[in-house]
Amino acid sequence: MDRIVQRKKRSLLSLTPMLLAGSVLVSIAVYYLLTGHLGSPMLDKGTLRIGEVKRGPFSVQVVGNGQITAKNPDWVVARVEGQVLNAPIKSGQQVKKGDLLLELSNDTIAATYAKSQSDLQAAQADLNLLLANLDARKVELKAAVIHARLDHKQIKTRYDALTRLKTISVIPIPELEYLNTQVGVEQAEGKLEVAQLELNSFHKIAKAQTTAAEFRFNAQQQEAERIKKQFEDLTIRATRNGIVQNINFNPGESVNTSTPIAQIVDPDSIYITLSVPAIQATQLAIQQKVELQINRKKIQGYVHRVDPNIKGSTVEVDVYLNDERTEDAKIGMYVTGTIYIQSITEALYVEIPSMMAEKDFMSVYLLNKEGNLATLKTIKSGALSSHYLQIIEGLNTGDKIVLSEVPDRESQTFRLN
Repeated sequence: MDRIVQRKKRSLLSLTPMLLAGSVLVSIAVYYLLTGHLGSPMLDKGTLRIGEVKRGPFSVQVVGNGQITAKNPDWVVARVEGQVLNAPIKSGQQVKKGDLLLELSNDTIAATYAKSQSDLQAAQADLNLLLANLDARKVELKAAVIHARLDHKQIKTRYDALTRLKTISVIPIPELEYLNTQVGVEQAEGKLEVAQLELNSFHKIAKAQTTAAEFRFNAQQQEAERIKKQFEDLTIRATRNGIVQNINFNPGESVNTSTPIAQIVDPDSIYITLSVPAIQATQLAIQQKVELQINRKKIQGYVHRVDPNIKGSTVEVDVYLNDERTEDAKIGMYVTGTIYIQSITEALYVEIPSMMAEKDFMSVYLLNKEGNLATLKTIKSGALSSHYLQIIEGLNTGDKIVLSEVPDRESQTFRLN
């Protein structure tokens, strides 16, 4: 006879938790299905950089790094080649104009200088001898003219006297004596004329000889001066008062012509060259305010020049200080500078996102209030500062957006855990 087995009924109370859990799961599934986020990618919130939109004063700033530079430095270069004999000055030392920076030796220049000085002395002696001889000859010729003039005067006086006596005297004058005296006058006139011609000719010849001799001497003197300058250039001296930089020589080293020896600068005449991002170069202008960080102190300055040429991703800006005599500012120091381009009394702003467009429409991921969902949204940006981006449209105070770049930019949403 078959045995009838009765099944026990499960208690409704024991099924209630399971039903509730299943209901919650179904509700969550239905929610994500209805909202369309169930298939969105999941990102770790801890790996993302999140920024909050704020409202307040907004300054458009450009930050750059640079170096303190001297205005109008004097470069001292070697004008001749040689070997270093003495190098008494090192970088950083204060010098006065004329102080010895470097002493060189060059046997060829030294020998040439000695010979040029000897040749110059010989040329001077030759010129002096020529001038002395010409002076002596001039004296002789002048004396000859004087004697000829006196002889002519003497014979002419006798001739004039005989002529008067011949007309008024009752005593006859021998005709032969009279004629001889007349001839003597003519001879004396001829001698005087010849003597004067010789003197005049001598003046022309002496002038030509003196000019030629002086030309030769001057050429010799100029050559000697040129060689002397080369010899003096073996001693290199400071060209101005200031601080010596970039000098590093030791005895025995060779120095070539045009080798830079040192740079002499005025420590109280300086400016700063900043390298700033080229993307903000169009916003830079002369006289814009600049705040410099030098030795943990803030020093004020202004934009003096903006380099029109972009170097890589940066542009150089020359900054002058409001007060050049700043003890903390030393030539060669590296500094950080902030250029103030624009100030807005009140604006929305957020830290600069990785994917950024200045004064244009751009897309950002906006977080919901719970912070577990990010949705792509189009906003309009404004001015760009060194750390912040102005928001014109699309966001409100307190909104949070993803600043870092996300792996999948094509996704409209992604979830955060």
